[in-house]
Amino acid sequence: MENPTDATIAELERDWTNWQIWIVHKVIGGPVWCARRYEDRDAVPARVLNADSPEHLAEALEEATS
Repeated sequence: MENPTDATIAELERDWTNWQIWIVHKVIGGPVWCARRYEDRDAVPARVLNADSPEHLAEALEEATS
């Protein structure tokens, strides 16, 4: 059985091929959806987008690329 979160991450990564997408599970509250450009992997400080949902992360990705 496939994890729905993994499917959502895979869908976002298909839509945003230059970005690495992952989630951070918090003890309290829902997960934080995160993304960074693959080319920024070693950037200091790290340049990471954070959102409270996959929909909001997609909006942040759209804004970051336009």
